[in-house]
Parts: sequence; structure tokens; C-alpha cells
Amino acid sequence: SKASAAHWARTIAALVGTVACWAGWVQGSALACLLLPFVHWVLIAHTVHEATHGNLHTDPRINFWAQFTSHPICFNVFVWIPQHLLSHHQYTNDYEHDVDCHHFAPALISDAMPRMASAESSFNEGWTFVWKGFLTTLGTSILQPLRTLREKPTPNYDVNVTPVPAAVSKRTLWLSVLPSLLVLLYPLFVWLPQAPLLGLWLLVWPWVGMSLIFTTMTQVSHVQQSCQPTQAQSGCWTARQIHASLDYSLGAATPMPEQQLVTALAAGLNAQSLHHAMPTLSCAHFPRVYAEYRQICERHGVTIRHSENVGTAVREMLEYVFENNRPVGGA
Repeated sequence: SKASAAHWARTIAALVGTVACWAGWVQGSALACLLLPFVHWVLIAHTVHEATHGNLHTDPRINFWAQFTSHPICFNVFVWIPQHLLSHHQYTNDYEHDVDCHHFAPALISDAMPRMASAESSFNEGWTFVWKGFLTTLGTSILQPLRTLREKPTPNYDVNVTPVPAAVSKRTLWLSVLPSLLVLLYPLFVWLPQAPLLGLWLLVWPWVGMSLIFTTMTQVSHVQQSCQPTQAQSGCWTARQIHASLDYSLGAATPMPEQQLVTALAAGLNAQSLHHAMPTLSCAHFPRVYAEYRQICERHGVTIRHSENVGTAVREMLEYVFENNRPVGGA
């Protein structure tokens, strides 16, 4: 195994908790529904991203199947693979090649992106980033794969910017989407007719809760002014990856228990620069090696972008998004 024993112990505990929450959701438990996105995210944080990079286990079969713990309410694995491994990790924050820069269009994620909104508009598209953040996983789990199945372009674009690998048949893709469709339809037909408020809660909260978590965890480490290509300080590819990422809760004064806890809950995305520099290293080892990694960067003159904690990182992200999307007239 590439992950540590403690990582696997937490994974098993999160798996048990996730199964219990889903069972409660099926039975109409409002409490289980409330806890579901948080508990399921902890499982995802320990499995999906690690498995996608081959970092969970030395057996590729375990890595392959562990990816599907992202289903049914986080993202579709077949859509995720090409955009994350082939696009995002090679061309981080380069709007011409990194599809992640386009998920919130017409909101501008990169400061080099051409403005899509009308020059006469007084609306700040930062609000588009916010409202889409409440529904992100509906797109990644259902809408994106359905565009491939229906051979339709992505809204605001002439082509589908989130295709699946050519080896994935439409039948396989349909099967992968069915659990997500079931989660969407089950409360409508089973609970909404007999208990409208409960049915609405069971329908909406798993998606909104997971979307808020997923958007925060994935966007906060790249959607920052300091992480834009215009701020890059080196022509070295690895240095550019580090400059395009923001780390948090990993400062020299941050206690080790806090580093370990945040890393476990954030899927290691709080050490995003380390992950982008060494994507085949399991996040289970990040707290242990981060201090040495920081020293190596200092010796080579590479500046790590850092925020104190996730709260300050979110604030800085929103400040950048709204400033970057300020209407041309300054209204």
C-alpha cells in the first residue's frame, strides 16, 4: 500500500459512516441526510483523489475501483479523469488548456481569460461563481456526462469541454450515471408526495452540501490572485506548478496535529503545491515531509503561496473572484 495504516483505518471508518448515512437517507432520516455530504466527503478525501493519481495502493485494481466512491453525488469518474489528469495537472490555471478555468463561465477564474460578459453589463460575474458553487456536483455527476451521451456542447462554448476517454462506451457511461439519477429521482417519487418538506430536504441537501464542500476544497487552492500565470516567477514547469497553487494550515508555526487533521479532511489539497510538484506521493505523507519540501523550495528560490487556514483562503479566493470579475465600468 502507498497510503499509511492510519490512512486506511480512517478510510474504513469513513466508509462505514457513509454507508450508514446513505441507509438513513433511504429511510427518510433528516439527520442522516444532514450528515451525509460531510461524512461521504471524508471518504472521498481518503480515496478518490489518491486513487486517481495511483497513490492509494500499489494494486491498480484497488485504485481503479476506489475512484468510484466519488459517485453518486460528487463527480463522475469518467468525466473527471481527462480534465484532472490530462488538462488541469499539466496546464494549471492556463485558461487555454486547463478546463478547470471554464467550469464557472461566464465567471472569470483566470486573470488572463478574455471577458465573456457584455462590456455594458453592470453585473459582477463573481456572483455566478457563487451560485454555481451551490450546484457544482450536479454538473460533475450528471450534466457533464449527459452532454457526452447526448453529444451536446458545454454552455457558453461551441464544443464539449468535458469529454470522457474514447475507451469508455456510452453504455458504460450510462451505467455510471444511473446512481446519480437515482439519488435525484428517489426523493421525488418516494418522499415528496407523503412528506413534502422532508422530501425536498432529501432531494436538495445532499447535492448542495457536497457542492459547497467540493467547490471550496477544489477551488480555494488555485483560484487566487497570487496563483495566476501572470504571477509566475520561473520558467521551470515544477516551479510554475508550485506558483499556481495555494497551501494552508501548513505554516511553520502550525502544530503537527492540526496539519494532520486538516490534511486528512481536505484530501491533502491544503498542500496543493506539494501535490502538484509530486503528484504520485500519497497525501498520507504530506505532514511528515512538508517541512523538508518547504526548505527545498527556499533553497531554489521558489516561493510557496500560503494562507493561514481554510477560512482565510476562502476569503482571499472570493476577494480575487469578485475583483477579477468587476464590471468594466467599475459599477
